[in-house]
Amino acid sequence: MFFLGEYDEDEAANIRTFLSDAGIRVELKPYLVMDSDEQFCLRGRYSRLKEMAEDISDYEHDLSLIKSALSQSSTPEEFDELFLKELDPTMMKIRDEILAQCEGDEIESPEELSEESSEENSEDTSEESEPLDFNVDAWLNYLLRSGKAQSFAHSVLSLNGIIVGEPIGDKLDDPLLEIPADPGDFDTEPDELVLNADYYLSRSIGLYVDEFTAPLVSDMDEEFIDMYPDEYQQISALGLLIEKLATPPSDKKMSLDEFIESCMLRKDEHDVNLMVDGRDVFMELIRILERGDVLKSKGDKIKWKK
Repeated sequence: MFFLGEYDEDEAANIRTFLSDAGIRVELKPYLVMDSDEQFCLRGRYSRLKEMAEDISDYEHDLSLIKSALSQSSTPEEFDELFLKELDPTMMKIRDEILAQCEGDEIESPEELSEESSEENSEDTSEESEPLDFNVDAWLNYLLRSGKAQSFAHSVLSLNGIIVGEPIGDKLDDPLLEIPADPGDFDTEPDELVLNADYYLSRSIGLYVDEFTAPLVSDMDEEFIDMYPDEYQQISALGLLIEKLATPPSDKKMSLDEFIESCMLRKDEHDVNLMVDGRDVFMELIRILERGDVLKSKGDKIKWKK
């Protein structure tokens, strides 16, 4: 079987439906996969880490924002919102404008409005839809910076047992911190250097295609081609090679060396130059065609049955 790829269960089932409808045999094989997230950090009290981390000023600034946001928040949601607004008020204003514009587009429905109100909404929408004046690079930098800062803020709350909306006492006077670090920056690794290693198990589906039925991809639904162009191209390339090898020569026989060379396919059409090289797996290709009752191999001879 030809391994097409790994997918989540819903997507694997969707692809199988498309392929099965075209007559292509498919097998789904579930298995467990593990994703990892590893990061070295300095973990310790602020009073200690400020002597060790070169970029401590960034975290000192974030700590002041954490204290300010906590003093005004009663829920985690309020804390996140206030923290991000204090981090960069200008970018948060732009974010709010983007959200407001998107919500306006969703609400607008001329079919449900009177002619008069539709005209008014049209004028409002034209005003709201004017391009926002902001720099894309600056926005992307903000997203990276805010993501890093928010992760740090949540880490501070967790490490110091702080619950938003409850008194924090002296927990942030000399808080316990975790700051990303590179072990290579230290001649001697400090005791504060730790490795956070997180592993996540998940279920994935391996999707396998029967090689002998791959040529049927020519009957594939256009929707599949649009949704899964890479998968379509892989199956098409495999199908063309199988189709070529299944076609017997005039005398219906060939030496093994000749068959190996025939496992290379080149096809030039319009602006596409296609090459499929199956020479390294010639024995597997022989077995596929034997299972399909197309040919038979014996020694260094290949004979086609039809």
